[in-house]
Amino acid sequence: MQEKKTLSTIDGQTLMAQPFEPLRFTVENILPHGLFMMAGSPKIGKSWLSLDLCLAVASGGKLWDFVTEQGDVLYLALEDTYHRLQNRLKQMGAHDISRLHMATASFGLQDGLLEQISNFISEKPGTNLIVIDTLENIRNCGQDKTLYSCDYRDMTLLREITNHHKLTLLLIHHTRKMHDPDPLNTISGSTGLAGSVDGVFVLEKIKRNEGDAKLTICNRDTEGFCFDIQTQQQTPLTWRIITKPL
Repeated sequence: MQEKKTLSTIDGQTLMAQPFEPLRFTVENILPHGLFMMAGSPKIGKSWLSLDLCLAVASGGKLWDFVTEQGDVLYLALEDTYHRLQNRLKQMGAHDISRLHMATASFGLQDGLLEQISNFISEKPGTNLIVIDTLENIRNCGQDKTLYSCDYRDMTLLREITNHHKLTLLLIHHTRKMHDPDPLNTISGSTGLAGSVDGVFVLEKIKRNEGDAKLTICNRDTEGFCFDIQTQQQTPLTWRIITKPL
């Protein structure tokens, strides 16, 4: 006799009585633990901003006015060289960065990246932040997959990391050239990308050759934010907040 197929459910009263750990933040208020994406057009400053975030977490400092949870940081700078990273760290006035770990090459998502990251976390159990710059460098979509199914599959694989470890995984990605009043609609790829992550940061320059920009943050479990930010023109070279929401 064929086994009866049923759903596993929970009633509202039982659910409300369940003890769950509170949401933890790598950066208070704006970046919880989970899978996130930072998108922006090429050469706009995403790598500088993500490295600024890495420095803050590795040193236990602040990102702007927001306190970070100090921990080991893995920064996969897959479009850079160690020489370029050293120059950037010097320009940013970096110090106390022994917990910042960098690599300029890795396996792809289908070829062993998850194992590499798992092994790193085993060696550094205090890992609190992983940044992959960029997402496209670790992907390998087959010809038999639609764009949506490929996007959704890759996000599902990456979510295995945040499902098994209490940390933040931030993917650096690109936006399309098209203009849209909703910044989330400019993210390159299908809706499977933005819909599969826990939050999206979109960086937009007002004018490409100037330092003023807008950072829109849309998270699943926190309020949204929109910051006016600006690059510092002197050392340390970094982003700073001009205005922030009340």
